[in-house]
Amino acid sequence: MDIKYLLFLQEIRESAPEWINNLMQLITDMAGGILILLIPMIAFFCVDKKKGEFIWISLAIASVINVFVKCLFCVYRPWIRSELINPSAKAIEGAGDYSFPSSHTQGSASAFGSLAYVYRKKKLLSIICICVILLVAFSRNYLGVHTPQDVLAGLFIAIVGIALTYFIQKKIDGSEKNRIIFCGIAVVTIMLALLFVSMKEYPIDLDASGNVLYDPLRSISSFASKAGLAIGFLAAWILEEKYIAFSTENLTFGHRIIRAVTAILLYFLMAIIAAGVSSIIPIAWVAAFMQNAIMYFGVIFFAPLIFTKIESHSRS
Repeated sequence: MDIKYLLFLQEIRESAPEWINNLMQLITDMAGGILILLIPMIAFFCVDKKKGEFIWISLAIASVINVFVKCLFCVYRPWIRSELINPSAKAIEGAGDYSFPSSHTQGSASAFGSLAYVYRKKKLLSIICICVILLVAFSRNYLGVHTPQDVLAGLFIAIVGIALTYFIQKKIDGSEKNRIIFCGIAVVTIMLALLFVSMKEYPIDLDASGNVLYDPLRSISSFASKAGLAIGFLAAWILEEKYIAFSTENLTFGHRIIRAVTAILLYFLMAIIAAGVSSIIPIAWVAAFMQNAIMYFGVIFFAPLIFTKIESHSRS
């Protein structure tokens, strides 16, 4: 049934005007890609620290769970399962992992879903966020890179992440001890999961020419990168609160702009530094872990350090 549905969408895609297909690709690339990182970053630094914290934690939890499930079930992509499926060439470039669950869907649902939840009193914003999530989920089917069950599972994991974050934030709110305990438990759990993922057996299937259909090392690296994101964020989050403790209260528009520009520039700078460090690490999944750990630690810890110095100087 899932393959028949994708074939139905494939017929529509192959006969549709190119601008529609480009629009679906843009939705996948933006709302399922770069925006899910910009939303928590801008919210955390520039709008409301506690709400931004909620989005970051939700995204980190769900992302780790999502890729762990991928490594657990090892479901091949639709075009591997059926030669009739001819996905969008551009979409394949961003589809380098196992299929179930959909990471793009989970990521957009975590970011936009958390945004809709923390600003649930703003009905229009919540409706827009829900529409974006559904569009991303549909785009993954439309482009032929995920089945319906892939996107539904991605949505479910995002909801689980939001629910867990709600309970976690209630427990840690105002308590440094509980915050440290949570981070300790999270880091140990993630590292144990990383150990399991790196050591478990994966299916090695061959095509008619004798080539490996899918190299599981790609999924191990994918999980390691999400683990690096989560641990990098958690470490920076603890240290920032202890040594910097920036606030989003009573910010001027100018200060918000300075913070946004600082965070974005630092993100790209840390991406370059992290890529350079990871390039000298010979083990792919260790390199993936270190790259994201360095990048997200650098942004979450050093951006507040920089913009609080700028703000204090401008006030003096």
